[in-house]
Amino acid sequence: MTDPTFRSGSHWRPFAVLILLFLFQTLNFFDKLVFGLSAVPMMKELQITPQQFGLIGSSFFLLFSISGVVVGLFVIGRVPVKWILVTLAAVWSLTQIPIYFTGSVTVLVICRILLGLGEGPGLPTALHAAHNWFSPEKRSVPSAIVLQGISVGLLAGGPLLTYIIVQYGWRSGFLFCGVIGICWIIAWLFIGGEGPYSASDEKRAAVAASDAPVPARRLWLDPTVIGVIIMSTMSYWIVGMSATWLPPFLQQGLGYSQPQTGSIISAVYIFQSPLLLLGSWIAQRMLQRGVSKRTTLGSASGYALLVSGIALICSVHVSGALQLALIAVAFAAPSLTTIYGPITLGAVAPAVQRGKLIVVIYSANAISALASNAVTGMIVQAAGPDQLPLGYANAMMFTAAILIIGAVSAFALIFPDRTIERFGKLSRFADQTQQA
Repeated sequence: MTDPTFRSGSHWRPFAVLILLFLFQTLNFFDKLVFGLSAVPMMKELQITPQQFGLIGSSFFLLFSISGVVVGLFVIGRVPVKWILVTLAAVWSLTQIPIYFTGSVTVLVICRILLGLGEGPGLPTALHAAHNWFSPEKRSVPSAIVLQGISVGLLAGGPLLTYIIVQYGWRSGFLFCGVIGICWIIAWLFIGGEGPYSASDEKRAAVAASDAPVPARRLWLDPTVIGVIIMSTMSYWIVGMSATWLPPFLQQGLGYSQPQTGSIISAVYIFQSPLLLLGSWIAQRMLQRGVSKRTTLGSASGYALLVSGIALICSVHVSGALQLALIAVAFAAPSLTTIYGPITLGAVAPAVQRGKLIVVIYSANAISALASNAVTGMIVQAAGPDQLPLGYANAMMFTAAILIIGAVSAFALIFPDRTIERFGKLSRFADQTQQA
């Protein structure tokens, strides 16, 4: 049977949409990274302590989860995803630009809170939009490409934003992020749209008839769904703190200069890009060959977090190149769960519930970033101004414990094949795979 992707329009459009979604995530992490890269000059100029900086970093996540849940529950499925992403990108741009024109901590905090409001639904909505253009068993690699935007955002953003900050001042980095966000909106208005696998408009009735929704209580209380919630929340602890705390950790904890920090961040996240592509390709091939989703998605998520936690613990006890390599593993490996988790949810949930499930869970889990930024600041502050390396080491050990908890939850709870069978959806999912 012909793939609906190519029956719905131009052959190039799914891939053009995918490229723009990739760039969407790149801009997303430019917006996050610019705050961390501006940390040292910002703290000096505005006389901000590490604990206060951590609280300002946490303010970004104050409405992050709430906005994602609201969009997932009340907007996804009612408003075309094209216009949801336009709105989110507009919020990003309009909250970065004012920082260029002010030196007020209050304005900085307000802009960070509003930026979090706009970025909360960003990644899960982008993944949902990508899934609308590709069949179920072909979503691993597109998901990884969207997530590559994170790696590229960190890879390119490190030296690029550092150059802008060093040459033109830390406020210029925020202005730059706002302007390129506006450029993305213009491109998306011409290319973005609903894909052939969306459950909207005229397709909704047909999808509902062939893939009936699961009762909400049964869906949300399923062990696999609960496992993804716990696993993703623990994973986001380090993802949420990376953009805020990794740059000052490298500078104040390990003693690197600001220009060196930008280059190191790029080098660290070079590792993330092939890891995501390789991990997604392997998962996609395994799914196509009939390997269980438990092995491909559930166990793989557990091992990603377990390896990350162990690497972070070991990084505290070594130095030099080996330490940087372990930090690269620790900060990159959890991103694999952002591929495996949504694919797991998409496999077990009917199409009419997939978007809501993914967006709500992968927005609500960011509540851990609200905690991680604040807790990291408190741990660093507790060590004292003369013991910053010790404070950062303690923070990394605490983060490792969080990651290991996430790994245990993945191993214990995520069994997608059992969930599909419980929902009576096994034959329907198989039919989808065969028709694609």
